[in-house]
This record gives sequence, C-alpha cells and structure tokens, in this order.
Amino acid sequence: HKQPCESEDKSTPTRQGRRGLRPSPRASAVALAQSSFEKRTMADEPVLENARPVSHRPLPAVRPEDEALGSILLFYQYVEPVWTKSEHKRAIKTVISIATRHSVTGRGRVAPEGLNCTLTGSPAGIRSFCGDLREWDEIFRETDFKITDGVELGKMFRQLSIRKTDELVAYGLAGEKAPSIKKFGGTHLEADEYHRAMEDPDAVIIDVRNAYESSIGGFRPPEGGAELIDPKMRNSIEFPKWLNSEETRERINGKKVLMYCTGGIRCERASALLNEMSAAIDDLNPKGVYHCRGGIERYVKTYQSGGYWTGKNYLFDKRMEQTPSQAKAADHPDVHAKCCLCLAPWDSYRGQFKCSRNLCGVPVIVCEKCAAVATDKPGKLVCDLCREGHRAPSEAPDLVGLKRRAEEALESGGASATPAGGDEKKRPR
Repeated sequence: HKQPCESEDKSTPTRQGRRGLRPSPRASAVALAQSSFEKRTMADEPVLENARPVSHRPLPAVRPEDEALGSILLFYQYVEPVWTKSEHKRAIKTVISIATRHSVTGRGRVAPEGLNCTLTGSPAGIRSFCGDLREWDEIFRETDFKITDGVELGKMFRQLSIRKTDELVAYGLAGEKAPSIKKFGGTHLEADEYHRAMEDPDAVIIDVRNAYESSIGGFRPPEGGAELIDPKMRNSIEFPKWLNSEETRERINGKKVLMYCTGGIRCERASALLNEMSAAIDDLNPKGVYHCRGGIERYVKTYQSGGYWTGKNYLFDKRMEQTPSQAKAADHPDVHAKCCLCLAPWDSYRGQFKCSRNLCGVPVIVCEKCAAVATDKPGKLVCDLCREGHRAPSEAPDLVGLKRRAEEALESGGASATPAGGDEKKRPR
C-alpha cells in the first residue's frame, strides 16, 4: 500500500562514506524508480485489441479459466433526444427485468438522458445481459461494454439497485442545461491514440475525476509533453464553475484539450460543455477537445505495464482500485497519497471514512494503524483540499444562455462542433 509521502523532503540527501558523498538509500530508491518508470514507458507495447471498443462488434469470448469466476461490467449510454417520461419508466423496468433474468447484480442509474451501470455476474450472464440490451434497443449496439473477467466471487455485488435519476453524472446539467453530446461532444481517441496525444507539448490534460480519486493515481505526461491540469474538485457539480473561471480559460485557450476519467462517461458531458462554451464565448478557443474512449479502464488494459499511467485507478465497485496488470509499485515514485491522520504514505481507501469539515464529506485515506482513532474520533478527519484551505470557484456559467448562443452559432455556421464519434481529420497526431 505504501508510496512516497508528499511531505517528505524532495531534495537528494547524501551520506558521508569512505569514498566521499553518496546518495542516501531513499534517494537511490527514488532515482531507481524514476528510471524504471521511464524505461517501462518506452518499452510498454500496447495491446491494441484491448484499446478498441466493442460497439457494433461481438463481445469478447470467455476464457476457459475464467468460466467459474465472476465478471464485472462497466458501461454507459447517452440518448438524444432524451427519453420521454413513459420511455424513462419503461427503461428502468426493462433493465431490472433483463438483469434479474440473468442473475446480474450491481448498481445503475437510469435518467431521461440514458443509462450508466456497474454490474457483476457470471461471464455468461453478463454477456447475455449485454445481448438482451442490444436486442431491446438498437442504441445499445453503440455501447462500449467494458467487461472484466476472472473476478473473485467475493468481489461481486450481492444485490441489484437501479435508481431513477435526473442526470447520469451529477454535473448539474440536467434538462435544458445539458449541452448536446451529438452536437458538441469531444472527439474520442482510442487508448493508443490518447497515449501519443499526451506527448504533444501543445496540449493540456484535464482529469475530470474528483480530487480524492486523483490522489492515488493519474496520468503522468512525458517530459516535454502535455501539461497536466488538476481541477481540484470535491465533486462533479464543481466542474462547470471551474471551467468558467478566468484562470482555467487562460490555461486551455489555444491548447489541445485532453480529458480523461475512469470509464469515459464524465468526459462525454464535460467535453460537450467545453465545446459549447467555446462556441458561445469569443475569447475561448481551444484547439480541439478530446477524450480517451473507455477512460482509464481501457488505457490500463491496453498498456499493461502502465504506459503514462502511474498509481491506482479508483473504482466504485468492490475491487476498490485497479492497477495495470504488469505494473509494479516501484514504477510509481510520484504518487504521494497519505493517511489523513498520521500523514504516512498510504494509497488505499478502506473503511468509508469521510472528511469532517462542514459541507465537504469526501472520502479520506486512513492507514491501518490509524483506523481505530478514525472510528473513535471522526472529527479529526480532514481531506487534503480542506487542509490546504482550497475553495472551488463560485461563479457558475449561464448554462441555458450559453446553450442558446452556442446552438444559434452552430446553426448560422459561426461555430463548428466536434462529433462525439471522433472525426479522423480532427485527431491530434
């Protein structure tokens, strides 16, 4: 679980020996890890089949060794135009019916704008569930069903919970505020294309996940490559305000914007919002907005030693986190997650501990030694953002007004939208 601590001295201490000054054991270990990361990144050949979505394709076959184990399914599907009230109600009933028929468990959100689920079941049951969705509605043939086989049965969900919601991701962009993904969605890049795009010095990378997720892992662009921007969000509803801030606009103006998240869903609406804003605001002109199709989930399966990924991918299922299958902890010297109490290096969320500060309540990391104290005195738990006094931008954009102006500009030919499917000519090289 342990990683180097953020509060530790970043200098290179030395010790006096018989032959003069030599690096301390810690400095040597960090240097070795840095070298290992660079060598691994250069040698990491992508598994291109894992980078490709299963949209309009057969689902992957089950390996014999995985037949007796479980499978986890991550997927989402936006629909435009949105479902009517009766269609929304029917969608909820249909999803529950199909899942029950195939003994599939897990969690899902069904909104007028679509479906977002994390489900578990037998390998055959999961594939039958996906097949029945495709048969029920043609739109699910477009869906990128991300299946992980070989999962321990103890990591499976016990029950099925499908919730009726107004929005798939809580951006505060439901209904008339929602930017059209068909009109303004960002360009999808496959994992290997996204990997190359991170090498572009004219690009910026935006992690649209929450800060507590980013604290245990994220993309580390190569030296001389893209600039990484951390929005420092406690929750997704802060994203429109962050994107609307003057500082953010200045950093992304004139740049290729590369977004990423866990499985891709948060980038769909986030990229559409940025493209919509740039169509409506004269002095906001990014050089294209792109995101990794299938998110971190597909990237780490494509670059199985990690590629430009470092650390752990925070997950919202019983696995808790995900690492590239061939990555080693020593390859990630720059992940500085720590226990919120003793500040010792630690990078695993366990125990469902939350920040105690008013109006925060985000998950915090507590190491094994501090678990008892955290349970007895939860008022001592403070997240990194609250500890540093971080405040999110407070000025929200006029979402309805922006949408109206952007669509008027698009209809008049004064703006160009990036198709969500990914225009080959618009992809960065």
